Amino acid sequence: MDLIELGAVIGDFFEDGKGPSHDQLDQAFVRAGLTLGDPAPGGRTPVGTPLGKTKRIRAVFVYATDHDPAAGLRLGQQIVALLRADGAFSPSLDNFAGADRVTRLRTTFERLGFTLDTDGALRPTVLDNLSGTELTVALRAYVNRINLNPQDAPLQIGTGKDLDEATARHVLEQKIGSYPVGGREGSFPVTLARAFTAVGFSVPPKAKLDSDPHKAVQQCLFLLSMEVNRLRNDAGTGHGHPSGPRKTQPLTPTEGRLVARATALVATALLDTL
Repeated sequence: MDLIELGAVIGDFFEDGKGPSHDQLDQAFVRAGLTLGDPAPGGRTPVGTPLGKTKRIRAVFVYATDHDPAAGLRLGQQIVALLRADGAFSPSLDNFAGADRVTRLRTTFERLGFTLDTDGALRPTVLDNLSGTELTVALRAYVNRINLNPQDAPLQIGTGKDLDEATARHVLEQKIGSYPVGGREGSFPVTLARAFTAVGFSVPPKAKLDSDPHKAVQQCLFLLSMEVNRLRNDAGTGHGHPSGPRKTQPLTPTEGRLVARATALVATALLDTL
C-alpha cells in the first residue's frame, strides 16, 4: 500500500496541470517499464478523451503495486527528479508545490527507506546518529525498501552494518541500554543471540530444535540469519569484500533477492516483538 500512497502524494504535485509535461511522464513510464499501466499515453485515453496527469500517475502506481513494486519505486525516484528540475521544491520559484505537499512526500518516502532533502534530493536513509523511535522507524523503512525492491536493495546499510546486526543492536539498546562492541562478546552470533533472548525468542540448542513449534520457528529464524550472514561473508558481498568471492562463487541475482528478503524477515520479527 505504500506505493499507492506514494502515487497519491506525488499526484497532488500535478493538480491543475502543474508539474512536468505529459510527454515527460510518458518517458518516465517507459524508463520504469510501466507503460502498460498508463491509461492515457500522451494525456489521452485510447478513445481520445483527455485525462489529467494526476489520474495517470495514480493509475500507474496502482498498476506497479500489483505487478512490479520495484518499478514503482524507480518511477517515484524519476518523477521526484523531474519535479526538482521543475522547481517544485524551491520556495522562491513560481512552481513551488507548497510546504504541505513537500512534507507529505518526505514522510511517505521515509516509510520506504529514503530521505527527501529540502531541495528535493532523494537518497537512501542511513542510520548514523539515529536512536530510539527514529531508529525503529528507519529500520522498518529499510525492510520496506527491501520488500519493494529486493534486486536493488544493498545487503548492507549505508553505515556498513548488516540489517539484522543493526536491528539486534537496536533491540539490545532499547531493552537493556547498551550492546557489546568488539571481541567475541560483540560478534554477530553473540549479539543476535542476546537480542533474541531480550525479546523472549528462543535460541536454538546445538543438538536439535525445540519440540515446541513456536520456539522451533523462532530458532529457525536465528539459524536463517546466521547462515545468511555466513553466505554473504563467503560470497564476498558484504563486510568489506567488494573485490569478489572468498571461497565460493558470488551470489547470483536470485540468491541476492533471497538473502535480502531473509534479512528483512528476521529484522521484521525482532522489530515487531520490540
